[in-house]
Amino acid sequence: MNDAILAMIERRKPASQADWDRVLREVLQETALAGLWRAGFYNKAAFYGGTALRLFYRLDRFSEDLDFTLLEPGQVWKLSGHLSSLRAELEAFGFSVQIEPKHNGAIESAFIKANTKMNLITIQAPTAATGLMAPNRLIKLKLEMDTNPPFGIKTENKTLFEPFPFSVRVVVPSCLFAGKMHACLCRAWKSRVKGRDWYDYLFFISQDIPVDLAHLESRMRQSGHWSEKRSLEVGDVQRLLLERIQAVDWKQAREDTLPFVRDMRSLDLWGTQLFIESLRRIKWELSNAL
Repeated sequence: MNDAILAMIERRKPASQADWDRVLREVLQETALAGLWRAGFYNKAAFYGGTALRLFYRLDRFSEDLDFTLLEPGQVWKLSGHLSSLRAELEAFGFSVQIEPKHNGAIESAFIKANTKMNLITIQAPTAATGLMAPNRLIKLKLEMDTNPPFGIKTENKTLFEPFPFSVRVVVPSCLFAGKMHACLCRAWKSRVKGRDWYDYLFFISQDIPVDLAHLESRMRQSGHWSEKRSLEVGDVQRLLLERIQAVDWKQAREDTLPFVRDMRSLDLWGTQLFIESLRRIKWELSNAL
Protein backbone atom coordinates (compact mmCIF):
# COMPACT_ATOMS: atom_id res chain seq x y z
CA MET A 1 0.00 0.00 0.00
CA ASN A 2 2.94 2.34 0.59
CA ASP A 3 3.64 2.33 -3.16
CA ALA A 4 0.50 4.40 -3.79
CA ILE A 5 1.61 7.02 -1.27
CA LEU A 6 5.16 7.14 -2.63
CA ALA A 7 3.79 7.61 -6.16
CA MET A 8 1.69 10.56 -4.94
CA ILE A 9 4.76 12.11 -3.32
CA GLU A 10 7.04 11.55 -6.30
CA ARG A 11 4.60 13.27 -8.67
CA ARG A 12 4.84 16.41 -6.54
CA LYS A 13 8.69 16.43 -6.65
CA PRO A 14 9.45 17.84 -3.15
CA ALA A 15 12.97 19.16 -2.60
CA SER A 16 13.17 21.38 0.49
CA GLN A 17 11.84 20.84 4.01
CA ALA A 18 8.95 23.20 3.23
CA ASP A 19 8.15 21.14 0.11
CA TRP A 20 8.08 17.91 2.09
CA ASP A 21 5.87 19.47 4.76
CA ARG A 22 3.41 20.65 2.13
CA VAL A 23 3.45 17.38 0.21
CA LEU A 24 2.90 15.26 3.32
CA ARG A 25 -0.04 17.47 4.26
CA GLU A 26 -1.58 17.18 0.80
CA VAL A 27 -1.14 13.40 0.67
CA LEU A 28 -2.58 13.04 4.17
CA GLN A 29 -5.55 15.20 3.16
CA GLU A 30 -6.37 13.06 0.13
CA THR A 31 -5.87 9.80 2.03
CA ALA A 32 -8.14 11.07 4.82
CA LEU A 33 -10.85 11.94 2.28
CA ALA A 34 -10.54 8.41 0.89
CA GLY A 35 -10.88 6.94 4.38
CA LEU A 36 -14.04 8.96 5.05
CA TRP A 37 -15.50 7.78 1.73
CA ARG A 38 -14.85 4.15 2.66
CA ALA A 39 -16.65 4.76 5.96
CA GLY A 40 -19.77 6.12 4.17
CA PHE A 41 -19.22 9.64 5.49
CA TYR A 42 -20.48 11.43 2.36
CA ASN A 43 -23.94 9.91 2.63
CA LYS A 44 -24.90 12.67 5.05
CA ALA A 45 -22.08 15.23 4.80
CA ALA A 46 -20.40 17.32 2.09
CA PHE A 47 -16.91 18.74 1.63
CA TYR A 48 -16.37 22.50 1.30
CA GLY A 49 -13.80 25.22 2.02
CA GLY A 50 -10.35 26.06 0.66
CA THR A 51 -9.09 22.48 0.33
CA ALA A 52 -12.22 21.51 -1.61
CA LEU A 53 -11.59 24.47 -3.90
CA ARG A 54 -7.98 23.40 -4.46
CA LEU A 55 -8.70 19.72 -5.10
CA PHE A 56 -11.81 20.04 -7.26
CA TYR A 57 -11.98 23.58 -8.68
CA ARG A 58 -8.28 24.44 -9.29
CA LEU A 59 -7.67 27.00 -6.53
CA ASP A 60 -3.92 27.71 -6.66
CA ARG A 61 -3.17 28.06 -2.95
CA PHE A 62 -2.64 25.57 -0.14
CA SER A 63 -5.31 25.14 2.51
CA GLU A 64 -4.62 23.33 5.78
CA ASP A 65 -8.10 22.24 6.86
CA LEU A 66 -10.68 19.71 5.73
CA ASP A 67 -14.09 21.37 6.19
CA PHE A 68 -17.39 19.51 6.06
CA THR A 69 -21.05 20.31 6.54
CA LEU A 70 -24.07 18.19 7.26
CA LEU A 71 -26.51 18.28 4.36
CA GLU A 72 -29.41 19.14 6.66
CA PRO A 73 -29.59 20.40 10.26
CA GLY A 74 -30.73 18.04 12.97
CA GLN A 75 -29.17 14.92 11.52
CA VAL A 76 -27.74 12.44 14.01
CA TRP A 77 -24.41 12.15 12.26
CA LYS A 78 -21.12 12.71 14.04
CA LEU A 79 -17.63 13.23 12.73
CA SER A 80 -16.37 11.53 15.88
CA GLY A 81 -18.14 8.31 14.89
CA HIS A 82 -15.86 7.97 11.85
CA LEU A 83 -12.49 8.75 13.38
CA SER A 84 -11.53 5.14 14.22
CA SER A 85 -12.24 4.11 10.61
CA LEU A 86 -10.26 7.10 9.39
CA ARG A 87 -7.24 6.20 11.52
CA ALA A 88 -7.38 2.59 10.32
CA GLU A 89 -7.37 3.80 6.70
CA LEU A 90 -4.38 6.08 7.24
CA GLU A 91 -2.47 3.32 9.02
CA ALA A 92 -3.28 0.89 6.20
CA PHE A 93 -1.43 3.25 3.87
CA GLY A 94 1.58 3.32 6.16
CA PHE A 95 0.98 6.52 8.12
CA SER A 96 1.45 6.75 11.86
CA VAL A 97 -0.98 9.34 13.27
CA GLN A 98 -2.82 10.51 16.33
CA ILE A 99 -6.40 11.77 16.00
CA GLU A 100 -7.87 14.00 18.71
CA PRO A 101 -11.60 14.90 18.61
CA LYS A 102 -12.94 18.23 19.85
CA HIS A 103 -16.42 19.77 20.06
CA ASN A 104 -17.44 23.42 20.23
CA GLY A 105 -21.15 24.18 19.89
CA ALA A 106 -22.37 23.53 16.36
CA ILE A 107 -18.82 22.86 15.14
CA GLU A 108 -17.37 19.39 15.61
CA SER A 109 -13.67 19.02 14.90
CA ALA A 110 -10.69 16.72 15.12
CA PHE A 111 -6.93 17.06 14.65
CA ILE A 112 -4.78 14.57 12.78
CA LYS A 113 -1.22 14.81 14.07
CA ALA A 114 1.74 13.18 12.34
CA ASN A 115 5.47 13.26 13.04
CA THR A 116 7.05 14.13 9.70
CA LYS A 117 10.35 12.25 10.09
CA MET A 118 8.70 9.14 11.53
CA ASN A 119 6.20 9.00 8.68
CA LEU A 120 8.81 9.52 5.99
CA ILE A 121 10.72 6.56 7.40
CA THR A 122 7.56 4.46 7.75
CA ILE A 123 6.48 4.96 4.13
CA GLN A 124 10.08 4.34 3.00
CA ALA A 125 10.68 7.80 1.56
CA PRO A 126 14.18 8.56 0.23
CA THR A 127 16.90 8.88 2.88
CA ALA A 128 17.68 12.42 1.73
CA ALA A 129 14.13 13.45 2.57
CA THR A 130 14.28 12.16 6.15
CA GLY A 131 17.54 14.06 6.66
CA LEU A 132 15.73 17.34 5.97
CA MET A 133 13.23 16.92 8.78
CA ALA A 134 13.67 17.87 12.44
CA PRO A 135 13.28 14.81 14.74
CA ASN A 136 10.05 15.94 16.43
CA ARG A 137 8.47 18.14 13.79
CA LEU A 138 4.68 17.70 13.72
CA ILE A 139 2.19 18.45 11.02
CA LYS A 140 -1.44 18.96 12.00
CA LEU A 141 -4.53 18.65 9.84
CA LYS A 142 -7.79 20.01 11.20
CA LEU A 143 -11.07 18.34 10.28
CA GLU A 144 -14.15 20.43 11.03
CA MET A 145 -17.85 19.78 10.51
CA ASP A 146 -20.75 22.24 10.73
CA THR A 147 -23.55 20.32 12.42
CA ASN A 148 -26.06 23.18 11.98
CA PRO A 149 -25.85 24.07 8.27
CA PRO A 150 -27.76 27.01 6.76
CA PHE A 151 -30.58 26.53 4.27
CA GLY A 152 -29.96 25.95 0.59
CA ILE A 153 -26.71 23.98 0.36
CA LYS A 154 -26.35 22.35 -3.07
CA THR A 155 -23.87 19.55 -3.71
CA GLU A 156 -22.41 17.44 -6.48
CA ASN A 157 -20.30 14.28 -6.60
CA LYS A 158 -16.69 14.63 -7.72
CA THR A 159 -13.99 11.98 -8.14
CA LEU A 160 -10.46 11.91 -6.76
CA PHE A 161 -8.11 9.37 -8.30
CA GLU A 162 -5.45 9.14 -5.58
CA PRO A 163 -4.61 7.12 -3.58
CA PHE A 164 -7.32 5.18 -5.47
CA PRO A 165 -10.45 6.35 -7.31
CA PHE A 166 -13.23 7.39 -4.93
CA SER A 167 -16.17 9.81 -4.86
CA VAL A 168 -16.60 12.88 -2.64
CA ARG A 169 -19.80 14.86 -2.18
CA VAL A 170 -18.74 18.50 -2.63
CA VAL A 171 -20.65 21.79 -2.19
CA VAL A 172 -21.21 23.37 -5.63
CA PRO A 173 -19.11 26.44 -6.58
CA SER A 174 -21.93 29.03 -6.35
CA CYS A 175 -22.68 27.96 -2.77
CA LEU A 176 -18.96 27.89 -1.99
CA PHE A 177 -18.74 31.49 -3.19
CA ALA A 178 -21.73 32.39 -1.02
CA GLY A 179 -19.94 30.88 1.97
CA LYS A 180 -16.76 32.76 1.13
CA MET A 181 -18.68 36.02 0.61
CA HIS A 182 -20.22 35.50 4.04
CA ALA A 183 -16.72 35.11 5.51
CA CYS A 184 -15.51 38.28 3.79
CA LEU A 185 -18.51 40.24 5.03
CA CYS A 186 -19.06 38.78 8.48
CA ARG A 187 -15.96 37.08 9.86
CA ALA A 188 -14.80 38.67 13.13
CA TRP A 189 -11.26 39.92 12.54
CA LYS A 190 -10.02 40.23 16.11
CA SER A 191 -6.41 41.35 15.63
CA ARG A 192 -5.80 40.16 12.05
CA VAL A 193 -7.71 40.03 8.77
CA LYS A 194 -7.84 36.59 7.19
CA GLY A 195 -6.38 37.49 3.80
CA ARG A 196 -7.05 33.98 2.46
CA ASP A 197 -10.77 34.82 2.37
CA TRP A 198 -10.03 37.66 -0.03
CA TYR A 199 -7.66 35.57 -2.14
CA ASP A 200 -10.44 33.02 -2.63
CA TYR A 201 -12.93 35.82 -3.31
CA LEU A 202 -10.77 36.98 -6.24
CA PHE A 203 -10.41 33.37 -7.40
CA PHE A 204 -14.20 32.96 -7.68
CA ILE A 205 -14.44 36.18 -9.65
CA SER A 206 -11.61 35.16 -12.00
CA GLN A 207 -13.42 31.88 -12.73
CA ASP A 208 -16.76 33.61 -13.48
CA ILE A 209 -18.41 31.65 -10.65
CA PRO A 210 -21.60 33.37 -9.45
CA VAL A 211 -22.68 33.94 -5.85
CA ASP A 212 -25.80 32.00 -4.83
CA LEU A 213 -27.66 34.97 -3.34
CA ALA A 214 -30.31 32.88 -1.55
CA HIS A 215 -27.67 30.79 0.18
CA LEU A 216 -25.73 33.92 1.17
CA GLU A 217 -28.91 35.37 2.68
CA SER A 218 -29.50 32.14 4.59
CA ARG A 219 -25.98 32.28 6.01
CA MET A 220 -26.31 35.94 6.98
CA ARG A 221 -29.66 35.40 8.68
CA GLN A 222 -28.24 32.45 10.60
CA SER A 223 -25.26 34.49 11.82
CA GLY A 224 -27.40 37.55 12.63
CA HIS A 225 -25.88 39.80 9.96
CA TRP A 226 -29.14 40.20 7.99
CA SER A 227 -32.37 40.60 9.96
CA GLU A 228 -34.52 42.63 7.56
CA LYS A 229 -37.98 41.25 6.76
CA ARG A 230 -37.29 41.73 3.06
CA SER A 231 -34.98 39.53 1.04
CA LEU A 232 -31.31 40.33 0.66
CA GLU A 233 -30.64 42.07 -2.65
CA VAL A 234 -27.52 42.47 -4.78
CA GLY A 235 -27.33 46.17 -3.92
CA ASP A 236 -27.30 45.34 -0.20
CA VAL A 237 -24.35 42.99 -0.63
CA GLN A 238 -22.47 45.49 -2.78
CA ARG A 239 -22.95 48.24 -0.19
CA LEU A 240 -21.84 46.02 2.71
CA LEU A 241 -18.92 44.69 0.72
CA LEU A 242 -17.73 48.21 -0.16
CA GLU A 243 -17.79 49.16 3.53
CA ARG A 244 -15.81 46.06 4.42
CA ILE A 245 -13.22 46.61 1.67
CA GLN A 246 -12.62 50.16 2.88
CA ALA A 247 -12.03 48.89 6.42
CA VAL A 248 -9.46 46.18 5.57
CA ASP A 249 -5.76 46.62 6.32
CA TRP A 250 -4.52 45.25 2.99
CA LYS A 251 -0.87 45.06 4.05
CA GLN A 252 -1.90 42.78 6.89
CA ALA A 253 -4.16 40.77 4.56
CA ARG A 254 -1.24 40.17 2.18
CA GLU A 255 0.99 39.01 5.06
CA ASP A 256 -1.65 36.49 6.15
CA THR A 257 -1.89 35.07 2.63
CA LEU A 258 1.80 34.86 1.67
CA PRO A 259 2.56 31.47 3.29
CA PHE A 260 -0.25 29.83 1.30
CA VAL A 261 0.57 30.96 -2.24
CA ARG A 262 3.38 29.93 -4.59
CA ASP A 263 3.62 33.19 -6.53
CA MET A 264 4.00 36.22 -4.26
CA ARG A 265 3.54 38.51 -7.28
CA SER A 266 -0.15 37.55 -7.34
CA LEU A 267 -0.60 39.82 -4.30
CA ASP A 268 1.26 42.86 -5.69
CA LEU A 269 -1.88 44.82 -6.61
CA TRP A 270 -3.75 44.13 -3.39
CA GLY A 271 -5.28 47.29 -2.02
CA THR A 272 -8.54 49.15 -1.64
CA GLN A 273 -8.75 50.19 -5.30
CA LEU A 274 -8.32 46.64 -6.67
CA PHE A 275 -11.10 45.27 -4.49
CA ILE A 276 -13.44 48.16 -5.22
CA GLU A 277 -12.93 47.46 -8.92
CA SER A 278 -13.70 43.80 -8.29
CA LEU A 279 -17.26 44.64 -7.24
CA ARG A 280 -18.43 45.12 -10.82
CA ARG A 281 -16.99 41.73 -11.80
CA ILE A 282 -19.10 39.69 -9.35
CA LYS A 283 -21.76 37.52 -10.95
CA TRP A 284 -24.96 36.55 -9.18
CA GLU A 285 -27.14 33.47 -9.17
CA LEU A 286 -30.62 34.88 -8.60
CA SER A 287 -33.04 32.20 -9.78
CA ASN A 288 -33.50 30.72 -6.32
CA ALA A 289 -33.30 33.94 -4.31
CA LEU A 290 -35.64 34.09 -1.32
